[in-house]
Amino acid sequence: MAMHTMVINKPPDAGRKTSRHPLHQDLHYFPFRPSDYIVCAWTAMEHMDRNNGCLAVLPGTHKGTLKPHDYPQWEKGVNILFHGIQDYDKNSELKHLVMEKGDTVFFHPLLIHGSGSNQTKGFRKAISCHFAAASCHYIDVKGTTQEKLEKEVLKVASRNNEMDLLNLKDIWQFQARLVKGERINL
Repeated sequence: MAMHTMVINKPPDAGRKTSRHPLHQDLHYFPFRPSDYIVCAWTAMEHMDRNNGCLAVLPGTHKGTLKPHDYPQWEKGVNILFHGIQDYDKNSELKHLVMEKGDTVFFHPLLIHGSGSNQTKGFRKAISCHFAAASCHYIDVKGTTQEKLEKEVLKVASRNNEMDLLNLKDIWQFQARLVKGERINL
């Protein structure tokens, strides 16, 4: 199943540092499991390096667990729904992924990653798609670290749609698309 597809058009930073994305785990946004049956394909549409806010990852963190996320306490704020990990080893070495147009990186939804500000005058473009096995199942996020996210997403969705969505699962079921095989749970 194609669960989440984005064209990322990171704007030049206008001094507010809002083009950066805090370190996070994509699984924070997903109410389906198991995590080992989910993968992200992230493709550069042009050259990417630290100047235009390339991906930065903490290698090996995909072997850990889902960590609590919230808005980082950054000067000048952060974009809506750009949650970040509040608890990670600050001594871990970030690896910046310099990529050329067409390069693709695949990563696990528990991998801690983010991106810096775009310090160039142009937009930085990428395409990402998260795929999940159709046999994955939805979880109830009530009582988990994802419950706050669900409330925020539903608030945003209710402003942008006329649909009366009940929970995070409804949103994901609505946007998920079968790529191959048979739709089972998702």
